[in-house]
Amino acid sequence: MRRSVSEKRDKLLHLVMNENVSAIEILADRLGLTSDEVVQEINELLDSGELKGTLTEDGKRFFKSDVKLSKAPTIERTDAPPSFLGFNTKPGLTTALVGFLIIAGGVVVNAYAADATEQNFAAILILVGLFITIAGLYFVSRRQTPA
Repeated sequence: MRRSVSEKRDKLLHLVMNENVSAIEILADRLGLTSDEVVQEINELLDSGELKGTLTEDGKRFFKSDVKLSKAPTIERTDAPPSFLGFNTKPGLTTALVGFLIIAGGVVVNAYAADATEQNFAAILILVGLFITIAGLYFVSRRQTPA
């Protein structure tokens, strides 16, 4: 019986340290134990100092504290964004903003209009501002989509 526990403990250490298995369920399946027994074994290994790491609060995973980083060289990536993302929206947004300012000017003129001529001028300003705003927003919407 003692030899079986030692074998299970050795296999548990092998799975955690060499094969990087962290899920308690997988460890339980591979060792033929219940999850509670695996957690108990891990706690005993932690107490004895044979294993270093932490168990999650829910008892579903064990994370080693002495993780070794790979010695493989990192490869720098120079990903260029797709060409359709390079669309300049500044002219369209500027045009739309100018149109909005003309609309605001027309509203102000209409608010202080004394006679029908000034009201007609304000209406024309608002209409022209609306057309310019729509034209600016149209320029923004002309962004090319991927083919």
